[in-house]
Amino acid sequence: MNGEIDNKITRSRIHFWDRCFYKRDLFLSGDYERAPIHRLSVTVVIAGNKPFSIKDENNQETHCQGIILGPDMNDTSIHAINSETTTFDTFITNPAYWDLMSTLNGEQARSFTPKELLKTQKLCNKSFNKELNHIQIASLFDSIIYALCDRNIAKKSDQRIEEVCRLIEEYPANEITIKFLAGKINLSESRLRALFKQEKQCALSLYIRNVAVWKTLPMLAKGSNFTEAAHEAGFHDLSHYSRAVAGFTGGSPSDIHNEELSLTFGFDTT
Repeated sequence: MNGEIDNKITRSRIHFWDRCFYKRDLFLSGDYERAPIHRLSVTVVIAGNKPFSIKDENNQETHCQGIILGPDMNDTSIHAINSETTTFDTFITNPAYWDLMSTLNGEQARSFTPKELLKTQKLCNKSFNKELNHIQIASLFDSIIYALCDRNIAKKSDQRIEEVCRLIEEYPANEITIKFLAGKINLSESRLRALFKQEKQCALSLYIRNVAVWKTLPMLAKGSNFTEAAHEAGFHDLSHYSRAVAGFTGGSPSDIHNEELSLTFGFDTT
């Protein structure tokens, strides 16, 4: 989840691993708004005690204690009072993304069933007041996924698209163009765009931009210059890059540099 939180008791800390992140919040009161950027991720939010309310881009409000938000739920806000919440977010490059997408059944979001809520709350409440390491966080995440859906949904993938994804990971953002990628797999640009959309259910340009931002988050966490990180991600407009970072982390690059938002990384950080 992404955005700004008012009146939260403690400084935000987000744990990243394998292009997923984990976040715990204790709200006295406040609104939690996702930044208006299309992120290619699925988000799971679980309340430990009192329900929270979800408001979508059409101002339709839903009260729940557990919800799965798909990648199209970008203007969603959460309102919580005296509530403990656990948030997991998984990017499109992680297999769990497709596991969670399968359980949405084509919907943009869905609330937990009573059985799912009971299982996941029990798992989260055990760890809420503990400081978990990355191995424990990954284990908790796996348990949550098992409680919500079948793991490792069989998904046939076109090898040409897998090669495109590999190239996007390998090359710097400023060297990647659709023309370059199309040439590498001997397809026309229009055919590549259509095939990528069919396989990944998103635009190729959007995928490239999202991966580029992910690559720079460890740089920011290690104190890299904001302008340097933006250029590394292929952004020439610093304000656009700042909004993109907020869309992933809930805070601006300056929040990270000033340690108002703490990012920690485990396992693969590419």
